[in-house]
Amino acid sequence: MSVDEWGREVEIEFTEEEAEAINRKLRLFSAAADAERPEGSETVVHRKFLDAIYAQGLTEYAKESILDIDDSKSDEALASTIGNAMKATMKAYIIHHLPIYLFQAAGMLELLGDSAAAKELFGRFVREQRAFEPDQVDSIFLKQAGLDVPKMIEIAIEKIR
Repeated sequence: MSVDEWGREVEIEFTEEEAEAINRKLRLFSAAADAERPEGSETVVHRKFLDAIYAQGLTEYAKESILDIDDSKSDEALASTIGNAMKATMKAYIIHHLPIYLFQAAGMLELLGDSAAAKELFGRFVREQRAFEPDQVDSIFLKQAGLDVPKMIEIAIEKIR
């Protein structure tokens, strides 16, 4: 169960591929936490940190899907792959409310050829990013991702024009 951007509880279902990507990310973080954990103690993870790990797994799945696109695929297969990647990215956004996920989803809409919807999502990204105040968990995940958010805002503003 997760809480959406309006504070409503939502149940998110994951595809088998999404769940596999999330589990890979959970195993990675678990191994790191276990390496530092004193013997006989338990690792406790804050819910927001866990949500961020889930979201990171989903966005990695989306990125891998886009990078694996083969030119020999039919237009339908390409649209399906990009659509699935976009769904995973929007699930990440619902789970961990980072505006950057909106930018990523807008880029996928562009790949699908839906420039009007992409433009709308780029605008939403700019508005939300300008109002966004990252907490410690957000800062950790944004730093780890190595994203140039100011440059992304520039790109989004240019695409809105």
